[in-house]
Amino acid sequence: MESSGWTGGLYRICDWISKLAYVNLLWMFFTLVGLIIFGIAPSTVALFTIIRKWIMGEHHIKIFSSFWEVYKREFKKANILWSSLVVVLLFMYIDLVLIQAMQGVLHYFFLTCFVIMSIILTIILLYIFPVYVHFEGSILHYYKSSFLLGTSFPFRTFMMVLAVGTSIFIGLLFPGVAILFFGSGIAFALMYFSYSIFAKINPSVDI
Repeated sequence: MESSGWTGGLYRICDWISKLAYVNLLWMFFTLVGLIIFGIAPSTVALFTIIRKWIMGEHHIKIFSSFWEVYKREFKKANILWSSLVVVLLFMYIDLVLIQAMQGVLHYFFLTCFVIMSIILTIILLYIFPVYVHFEGSILHYYKSSFLLGTSFPFRTFMMVLAVGTSIFIGLLFPGVAILFFGSGIAFALMYFSYSIFAKINPSVDI
């Protein structure tokens, strides 16, 4: 039974801190289990799934067993999604190299196109894992939904960018903090803002 008043608030804060640290360590461990390349995607999906459950009020789930179950179940599909993102990022890098070799009007035209595509890709990257764990659909559906949500709710998208930027800045300043909270901190911020959108477009969802 939780205490009330300031002691209850302190307990909840400590509980969140310990859980976020624990799930972040699981995220890193299972990423390594998959040799990083094959582990990062299913581990990230499992991370977002656990945090989504907490945001929805499911605070008493068995963290390790739930993480492992999602990791196994989503291993193939998550890696397909991750592979598609890697391909897109690779094409973006190749485009940037080609653009840098251009001169004159073509350089500025394609550079403008590259900036626009980078903004679109950033929006998709912010939303794609929250969308993945909240909705069932195809890989293309996740891309489309992420883009539509990101452009439909620009303030929340800006807050997500700010949260990620702040997390990276803190992680660079304090590497020890990053080890415990980098992945889970970013995932919590992205899932929290995304879930507030899910609740807005579907009033039956509580937050």
